[in-house]
Amino acid sequence: MATQAKVKKRDRERTKGKILKAVGEVIEKYGTEKVGVNLIAREAGVNKVLIYRYFGGVDGLMEQYVKTGQYTSTSSLEYIENLPIPAPEDRAKMWADVLTKGLADLRERKATRDLIRWEIGAGKPVMTDARNDSSMKMYEKIGELPNYPNTSPMLAILIGGMYHLAVSADYRDKFATVDLQSEEDWKRLEQTMKDIIMALDKK
Repeated sequence: MATQAKVKKRDRERTKGKILKAVGEVIEKYGTEKVGVNLIAREAGVNKVLIYRYFGGVDGLMEQYVKTGQYTSTSSLEYIENLPIPAPEDRAKMWADVLTKGLADLRERKATRDLIRWEIGAGKPVMTDARNDSSMKMYEKIGELPNYPNTSPMLAILIGGMYHLAVSADYRDKFATVDLQSEEDWKRLEQTMKDIIMALDKK
């Protein structure tokens, strides 16, 4: 009986994973305006009833899409839980590493960039709320820079800049004098982001 329950749970988790993966595939193929229960279910090869059963509908599905790391790996609750609690003197480096990883995800995941545009343009609070919840847990885990009391606003500016630059790269070649199609310039952006965090930590 216990074995049967384990099999059911494993099948359920596998199905949920297929559905979450299908969200990104639908966005990649058809755009954010096509995000809906019917198309996601068809893409995942499951009955749409399962989306309501496991996620409660599209809003619940999008919330889990963020929290399971499909949006960015750094928004995953599992990723946050597995981060070590840094000593105060190591917080700046950890923030720099997390933001660098988040930027790499944004650049690699077109579906995430499309969702950012959709979220802002259509005013999708469920995604904002889910991402803010993950960000708060991240902030509680890592903590603020010991020598800089405005850590939270600083991170908001850097993350907002990351989002804007990553999305802009889909539409334009340059932002100011930065070549958004150049890997060398992206490396410079990453280094500048790290430099800001490390410099403020020593302020």
